[in-house]
Amino acid sequence: MMKRRRIICALLALAWLLSAAASGEGTMHREVANPAFEMDVTVGYDGLTTYGKAMPVRIRIRNRGGDFEGKVGLNAYISVSEYDRYETEIALPAGSEKEYVLAPVVYARQAVYTAEITKGDEVLCAVNAEPETTVNPSAMLIGVLSTRPQNLNNLIIDRENDTLARYELWQTVALNTETFPEDPVLMKSFGMLAVDDIDPATLNTKQQKALEQWLLSGRIVLCGGGGTAGRNVPWFSGYTGLQLESLTTSDSVIAGLERFIGRAESGKQTTAALAVLSGGTPAARDAEGRGLLYRTSAGAGRIYTAAFELGDAGLNANALMHYFWQQALVDQDQELYSRLFYDANYDASSVSLDSNNVPVKARSMLLSGILIAAGALVLACALWWILKRRDRQQWMWLALPVLAVAAAGCLFLLAGGAETNKPMAVIGENLVQDGTGVIRTYSNVTAAAPTAGRHSWGMEGEKLRVLIYDYIDYNEEEEESRAEPVTLRTCYTAGGVNTVTAESKQPWGRITMTSEGSGAVEGSVDGTAWMEQDGLHCEIVNGTGLRLAPGHVITNYGYVSMPAIGPGEKAEAVLTKKQFADPLEPNYEDGGLYLDNSLSLYAVINAAAGLRYNEEYSADPEKAAFSAMVNSAAEQLRQSKGNFSYGAYESTLFLYCARPENLAEPVLTVDGTPVRQTTFAALLSTEMKYDSVGRTGVVFRSAGMDYPVRMEIDEELKPAAEMPTGGSRDYYFPLTDIPTFRFTFSDIGELRIDRLQIIMDSYYSRDAECLVLNAGTGEWEVIKVNKELANPQQYLDGEGNLYIQFRPVTTERYAEIPTPMIILEGRQAHAEN
Repeated sequence: MMKRRRIICALLALAWLLSAAASGEGTMHREVANPAFEMDVTVGYDGLTTYGKAMPVRIRIRNRGGDFEGKVGLNAYISVSEYDRYETEIALPAGSEKEYVLAPVVYARQAVYTAEITKGDEVLCAVNAEPETTVNPSAMLIGVLSTRPQNLNNLIIDRENDTLARYELWQTVALNTETFPEDPVLMKSFGMLAVDDIDPATLNTKQQKALEQWLLSGRIVLCGGGGTAGRNVPWFSGYTGLQLESLTTSDSVIAGLERFIGRAESGKQTTAALAVLSGGTPAARDAEGRGLLYRTSAGAGRIYTAAFELGDAGLNANALMHYFWQQALVDQDQELYSRLFYDANYDASSVSLDSNNVPVKARSMLLSGILIAAGALVLACALWWILKRRDRQQWMWLALPVLAVAAAGCLFLLAGGAETNKPMAVIGENLVQDGTGVIRTYSNVTAAAPTAGRHSWGMEGEKLRVLIYDYIDYNEEEEESRAEPVTLRTCYTAGGVNTVTAESKQPWGRITMTSEGSGAVEGSVDGTAWMEQDGLHCEIVNGTGLRLAPGHVITNYGYVSMPAIGPGEKAEAVLTKKQFADPLEPNYEDGGLYLDNSLSLYAVINAAAGLRYNEEYSADPEKAAFSAMVNSAAEQLRQSKGNFSYGAYESTLFLYCARPENLAEPVLTVDGTPVRQTTFAALLSTEMKYDSVGRTGVVFRSAGMDYPVRMEIDEELKPAAEMPTGGSRDYYFPLTDIPTFRFTFSDIGELRIDRLQIIMDSYYSRDAECLVLNAGTGEWEVIKVNKELANPQQYLDGEGNLYIQFRPVTTERYAEIPTPMIILEGRQAHAEN
């Protein structure tokens, strides 16, 4: 009987546990009604959302009660077991109505989002919302700023209509003046923006600033013309220089666009309204020579201005317009276009300080502890001597424990208040000045607290984000229901001081956070470099209010130290030509210029940091920090120029790097209290302008400075016309096409060439024969790549053009070559010797 009762009790207990577990399912999505609040939640853009990119969740709250202060929050899945929380502080007067926009990034499919109004730990109101459509996260999002977004559905590329079979997906997202993002984080989710019949000037100030920052950082805008050109073109004219003159019509738009992308003309004619634009050179024209398309750079971004309306129904009914823009971008902007499919958050974490090699400078309390123990021992001996003289040794049984307790108490207080028992952090700030002259601040914070548990970190004026490499758990055929995450990984709170709250599973658990700030430093640092007979000359002018400590000019060919430069001051230096004593172990000398070796910028940065050949980072943390920060700044500057490769030949950079001496250290807080134990490192880096022609007429062009134009060839294999494809470091050309290129030096003037080399990786040169067109004879001559050409003057024509061609020497069908590069040295013909 007793055994039966035990079995029944065990079954009842199990049933209760199962019931409790079942009742707990779905608590994340439990709705809470409250007559004091009405809440409407919209996920994504009109219900369209994805994951792997920041998507907006708009929460509109109507306060039916009294004045209220609290928070509105949203839980976002990270995986099947973890979630992040996004929340913002709110203040709602009685009877008011406000909209709040949160920008979660989710990494797993979720069917329901729950928005909550909270006060402290209490949930006062909770409402569920569901996205209508979840698009493939690998698709590039194209924002469509138009009153007729459906007219641009020809831009959508999915698995069923991938005409070019490039396996690239495009997805349009309808935007208007209300839904256009103000948050740069949301803007980064878009690779491209199509502006058709809405004037960007009607956007508010924050929206326009986000658009401008997004464009200059390396995105693409398609700007429509036609009858709506008066709305679209003026806002971008500051970048394009284009002005609307009048309107006309054309029936050869299709033919002109087909020629532009190298397609055979179909003969189809569609009459379309055209905007007549001035102030630029068309990249594509119709049969009458009227401009159809203009291509303009804007910072690291690009603007394609069409003379026709992007949403012209007649044009878009033609099959060409479904793949035209994809083909045009592949031809014209291969590197930039490819990058649009990368992680949208890549920029934010690409400039950072590796804190693994930078210790926090905390004073050791070991010596103080030893002094306390020694003092207690000396006091015990003195007390024993005193008691012995007075014949009171029996009191030592009391004196010794009292002294021991007092010493232990002092040690306990010392340990409790020690610097090594307080939160610590390493803060790195890279101030990087891009080609537009704007200095942006990239912060990297690695912090730790002495206790386990939840800690909230914040930095005034910054939006910190936890640097964690997430994954995208995407499966179109997965089941609707899935286990709900139960572990809160990170909580981002906005409003007042933005904070990041994360769980530390053990004492001194590290958390790494990044932040990308706007231009906080006024003015700019202007640097110029040019070559003379004695070497590379450098000039730096400090146009900021910062005092710059002694720094370096760093190039692919060497480095040189620069003195401290105060606000408004100028400094100069020269790198003189030298050779390595041992080419197998190249050790750069300060002020040396090494032109005969194609070594990476990375090696020169390490040399400038004081890290010699094959020396480990751990040898000196400060040197390691300098090397890491300069390399990160160089990478960011390469990206801003549209170069994202790590090939053997980097695009040449001329960097000036120095530590700002009077830059205020940012205040990091943990749980609302400033972190006192920090190591702060700051570095300002800017790309210097390189002048092709020196002050005395010396000309120096290195591999990576010049990009060729691809040429069409005629039946005799001679250059005939320019091809739409632009030069690109990461672009490769089949040798069966006999790729032909043109380098142009018309801006240098009449030139006397002393040295000319065609540069290419020897791996590719084995499959190809390289030829250079002799300007005098008009014949191709076979030359050796990576070797100086004899009598190079004969290969430059009167217009400063140099033509290079590659022909296959192998039967390998798939043999190809990358974009070639050149090294050129000489003088202007009119320059004095």
